[in-house]
Amino acid sequence: MYDKTDINELILLCRKRDDDAFDELVRRYTPMIRKVISGFSGCPYDSDELFAEGCVALHIAAQRFILEQDGVTFGLYARICVRNRIVDMLRRSESEETLSDVDVEQVTDDTSVEERLVDRDTFDRLLLSARGLLSDYEYRVLLLHIQGYKTSQIATMLGKSAKSVDNAKARVFRRLRKELGDISEF
Repeated sequence: MYDKTDINELILLCRKRDDDAFDELVRRYTPMIRKVISGFSGCPYDSDELFAEGCVALHIAAQRFILEQDGVTFGLYARICVRNRIVDMLRRSESEETLSDVDVEQVTDDTSVEERLVDRDTFDRLLLSARGLLSDYEYRVLLLHIQGYKTSQIATMLGKSAKSVDNAKARVFRRLRKELGDISEF
């Protein structure tokens, strides 16, 4: 039914909760998801669990991808989303294992959990504010920077020069400081 439909149209249909369109998106991107999860062999999850997480990441990517942007294809964006979701899943798994090894008698204070929740809320508000202050390119640079990518990696992903990325970072942090005050804690 959707064999000849282009990716942008499929994304728009997915956003309208068209399950058949999402099934087609999954069909088209299954090889990419399989390739990404193949890099995580030996982890505590089997390939079906990893694939399911990859499909969730694909759905999120379809909801969040900015169709009008230049320099980043949906395929690249989706690949990054799938990889990041798997990495996050593995990190959560590791932290759950660590938490299960903790002696409950030694835990005397829940403030660290509360502080982390407040930090996450503050971080989410910062990103929301940044979205309104920055150009699409600057916002993409910020998101990739936050995810830990180096300038050269960001430049490659966005098809820009490292100098362009460095300039964008400088503008991002200058604007955020001007509008939001001290952001060094982020």
